[in-house]
Amino acid sequence: MAGKISMSEKLGLYIHIPFCERKCRYCGFLSFPGFGEELYERYTAALCKEISGYNEKFSSIYTPDTIFIGGGTPSLLDGEKIKRIMDCIRDSFFSGQGAADDGKSADDIEVTIESNPNSLTYEKLAAYRQAGINRLSMGAQSMNDRILDSLGRVHQSSDVGRAFEQARKAGFENINIDLMFGVPEQTLKDVLESVSSIIEMKPEHISLYGLQLEEDTIFYEEYKSGILDVPDEKEESRMYHAAADLLRQGGYDHYEISNWALSGYECRHNLKYWSMKDYLGAGPGAHSYIKGSRSKNVDRLDDYLDLIESGRSATDQRSYVFDSKEDAMGIFVFTALRTRQGVDTRAFEERFGESFFRVYKDRAELIKKYIDEGLMFLSGSRLALTEQGIDVSNDIMSEFV
Repeated sequence: MAGKISMSEKLGLYIHIPFCERKCRYCGFLSFPGFGEELYERYTAALCKEISGYNEKFSSIYTPDTIFIGGGTPSLLDGEKIKRIMDCIRDSFFSGQGAADDGKSADDIEVTIESNPNSLTYEKLAAYRQAGINRLSMGAQSMNDRILDSLGRVHQSSDVGRAFEQARKAGFENINIDLMFGVPEQTLKDVLESVSSIIEMKPEHISLYGLQLEEDTIFYEEYKSGILDVPDEKEESRMYHAAADLLRQGGYDHYEISNWALSGYECRHNLKYWSMKDYLGAGPGAHSYIKGSRSKNVDRLDDYLDLIESGRSATDQRSYVFDSKEDAMGIFVFTALRTRQGVDTRAFEERFGESFFRVYKDRAELIKKYIDEGLMFLSGSRLALTEQGIDVSNDIMSEFV
């Protein structure tokens, strides 16, 4: 990204690419399989039109310092289309900016693109890098072909290593690899072998997600029918903690429930979500959070294209919600507890003008109980979950919302 970042407020920019080669059996994300270049071209033009429309409304207030191109499978788009999207972002948010008072270069922006390993080539990766993408996230999910097949993935384990090598050759120095645990037919040995294989590759960031049974997925329907055999909670816990130990031994810092990074490579964009910073979404189903107001775009692809192409907003007008102060405080605590830093009670008071312990005085005995049981700890102004507390994190976090 050329130019300098101004002193305007920082913003996370999320760009949704909703296409995929085939819908995975567990996937509940907004994505559409089976399309081709004609629709990709139309969609890219619409997406650029939506982003350009943000220029007048947001560019005088915000400057993106993180950009995340997610999906779907964004790597189905070729380098030329990704370049057009990036150029549109430059024109909309950075055009005409001079030197910033803080001297921070726009090259310092974290720009991530999600990908599927089998859709990556050296030529495509080099084009992405040239376009300004500096962080690659690959959905490996497993290094076991039997598991990949059961998940409905379209790649094989060998594609992961090949794509990783090509990404390094193309100049990517910040790579994340996603893995999953608690999936059908998976054993503890399977999980640890996959984690070990990825650690040997030494990416800068590793995500490890437990299977979530989402409605309107093949796995969910099989689960309701009683034919989906998944590990029980006790076995899932064993998988998670054993993998966490392996990642820690490999030099990765466990900075969020599902995320590990080498020092300095935490995902800055996702940290915005967990710290309730402002973000703006583009594309169907994309969410935005601006000054306490939440909204999302329409989900249907045809509706999105029709609205944008006719010069209208793609925002679902029924989705607007403005957080009350009470709601905002609860969400702040809930998301902060996902991170290993936990809740910074000083930051809470600075943001809301009230003491954390006064607001949650009715939870004081419960917090003490969690601390006594080794599920939470209080260190200075930090209230956070322990490794043991992560097992019941949803129960603990839900006490604050």
